[in-house]
Amino acid sequence: MSENINSHGDKLGCVGCDVINCKYHGTDGHCHADAIVVENHSAIRKAETFCGTFEAKASL
Repeated sequence: MSENINSHGDKLGCVGCDVINCKYHGTDGHCHADAIVVENHSAIRKAETFCGTFEAKASL
């Protein structure tokens, strides 16, 4: 996973993001990571999946 927000400053397609503590969360409500990883290979419900791309924002 890239350490930088998308090199062009673009959002990742139309992937929404509500997680304001993630470093890839944009103020426009979209994910700004180069790619995302949705994890839990044994999930059978949406609630059992999670974003493996999440990285906490640096503390101010």
